[in-house]
Amino acid sequence: MADPTTFAYSLLKAIQERISLTQEAILQGGPKNMESYKQLVGELQGLEFCEREIRDQLQKTEDE
Repeated sequence: MADPTTFAYSLLKAIQERISLTQEAILQGGPKNMESYKQLVGELQGLEFCEREIRDQLQKTEDE
């Protein structure tokens, strides 16, 4: 099993990749209706929140 820091960085990378895919879908007109658009925006907001939280925790760990 990987150490927690390695796991956190791997998770962060996966989240960042999903953020990029979601942003591309929105910008390229992927949503076919307002409901689909709102779903993608909500997903993006959740992913960005997770990214910030993981970055903050990693920074705290590195500062210790």
